[in-house]
Amino acid sequence: MIDLALGKPATQSSKHPDILLPLAVDAANANRPDSPDAHFQTAAEWFPWWQVDLEELCIISEVVLYNTSFWPGRARRFSILVSQDTQTWEDVFSKTDHSVFGDNDETAYKVVFPESVIGRFVRVRLDNWDHLHLKSVRVYGEPCRATLPINTPEMLLSSPEGIIVFATNYNEEDRFLPVYIDNFLNFTSENCHIFINFPKSRQIPTDLLTQNPRVHIFNGAIERKKWGGTLLLGHMESYGEALRTLGKIDYFCTCASNGLFIRPFDFAAAVRRLELKDEAPVGMTRPYLIDADLKTLPREGADMWVWNNLRNAHGLVEYIEKKLGITKFSLNQIEGLFAESYEWNKLYLRINELTKCNEYFGIPVFETPALEEFIPVTFFRHFGNGRFANICYMLWDPIREIIFPDLLQCVQKLPAHMCQIKWFNRDPDSAPTAALSHAWSRALLETLSNEETSEAYHDRFLNRVLTQSFSDAFKKNEVYTPLTRLWRSDARWGRVQWIYSSLLPQGGKIKVSPAFPGTPTQEDGISSAWVLSTDPIHDSLQYEAVVAEEHSATTLHLQVNREGEAFGRHEWGDTRAILFLSPLAEEKAQVFRLSLHRPFEYTHEQLMHNIRRSDGQSNFAWPLIMQEDEGDMRHFYFLRPQTHKGEIWIGIPAFLRTSIVMELAFGISAV
Repeated sequence: MIDLALGKPATQSSKHPDILLPLAVDAANANRPDSPDAHFQTAAEWFPWWQVDLEELCIISEVVLYNTSFWPGRARRFSILVSQDTQTWEDVFSKTDHSVFGDNDETAYKVVFPESVIGRFVRVRLDNWDHLHLKSVRVYGEPCRATLPINTPEMLLSSPEGIIVFATNYNEEDRFLPVYIDNFLNFTSENCHIFINFPKSRQIPTDLLTQNPRVHIFNGAIERKKWGGTLLLGHMESYGEALRTLGKIDYFCTCASNGLFIRPFDFAAAVRRLELKDEAPVGMTRPYLIDADLKTLPREGADMWVWNNLRNAHGLVEYIEKKLGITKFSLNQIEGLFAESYEWNKLYLRINELTKCNEYFGIPVFETPALEEFIPVTFFRHFGNGRFANICYMLWDPIREIIFPDLLQCVQKLPAHMCQIKWFNRDPDSAPTAALSHAWSRALLETLSNEETSEAYHDRFLNRVLTQSFSDAFKKNEVYTPLTRLWRSDARWGRVQWIYSSLLPQGGKIKVSPAFPGTPTQEDGISSAWVLSTDPIHDSLQYEAVVAEEHSATTLHLQVNREGEAFGRHEWGDTRAILFLSPLAEEKAQVFRLSLHRPFEYTHEQLMHNIRRSDGQSNFAWPLIMQEDEGDMRHFYFLRPQTHKGEIWIGIPAFLRTSIVMELAFGISAV
């Protein structure tokens, strides 16, 4: 065999910002014959890649990757893809374990294909967000001696036949249910059904729903808990309900109620993925193990806690070993777990045994193992063919909700068989969630997946011009009013200020209402301003808030410190107290705008991610929906939820040490 890649044209998805060489020159460092110590490096992005053009169809037997000596852990999870035309790509291998490989012949990572792979273009793709950098990529094989048919997009993308059932244990608010259902209907085809298992005693909000033959909602009989086996039993309830309703299931996929489709479900790609017999989800940053023996598995290690929880459930493990003959366990995510009904039947036909497993837990707690992570793949591998794939990408590292830049890149770059992401904010007004909930924004997202042609670049830029033009037009019609404008009739001229300065003593929860003398109240007596301490206060706090209106702006000066310390330090930390302010404008207060003068410290911006919202009785987290720069100001916007009726208060948090000045306004119509 020869190194087919040696000296051949190479390219990559991007390059590190500090690299001045042209893209192709940097990419060639991985297969140049004269630079054995060189390397290539992409920018930090989602799913970066490097590829080589072998210049003719070749029979590829193996690929060897040599790591860099710096940050070798970045390349732990990757996939190899091949193509005959750069338009249609086929996944032929994925490294899903967390082992780190090296930069020499002994420690390099060697991929030997059990059956020869045919292709002209070979791509190495990093399967998460980071820089991709390798010292060398070698592709061994030989040129094809015979004329072979080219895999056309029609050949690779032809959809198999069958009924696919998606199952969800629904745990979110009622108002999110229509959003969740519409997301499913917009990104799946007519042969896909969803079975939504509502909690046992919870009423199904039929008034919010539109009937659709592909959507099936029912109340399960299992009282579900966060840990233990009830979530798995809930999915098995959906499996049984689907069999009774549809008569047959060809493929079954478990979903999360806080995960959403971000692009169409590619049935053909998901079925093809089963052939690779993945051992873990592609790109999964949480380490999973396959066929682990609890007797020999080490107890120490950062990721061993989940295995120790299972190992400590002695009665459960003994029951599974004696009753089912299983001595090795596999761990996998339940979100987006896709497999043929043949595999899932191995669980459903043993529903009595699964129910017995759950009985070992009594009252589940954090240390109770989650059987939905252990049992499915363990059963697939012990009783079935072990063919499964995960169509949901999990944002584990760091664990977080998806943000808009993530969404834009993942729509374009997520592996072909993947189409869902967890976690999404279940507020319909959250920007990533809203982008998937409107036809026009879904259409814009779809254009990101178009082929990289001159026509596609032209259309994308035109879309940018149009959306910017609309944005500018909408913005001109927005009117923002100082938050305190309606507090006093004489606040329209000159400077008016309200001061609260007090010691919040150590102890239980404290509410100071009204916070400022002379501020108006609602008819029910609730003040326009009050201070609420967190429960409990561990340190006595010296708290000072000055709200002033002058020159058509309301300004808040907030100073908080531990008793005895001087004001002036600002450090991010746990929220110690919250100042709630309302313009008393009822439904006219649709948007709150908080503004900081630039430049400011990052810790000041962190405060904007801890804002609260109140209806006068309870308070809730209020996610930032948008920020923008205007002159020397940066504005942070908070949109009233459609479900919030009547008066609204915005809650400004204070940390143990807080020193911040901001402007406060509400809009967007004139008052």
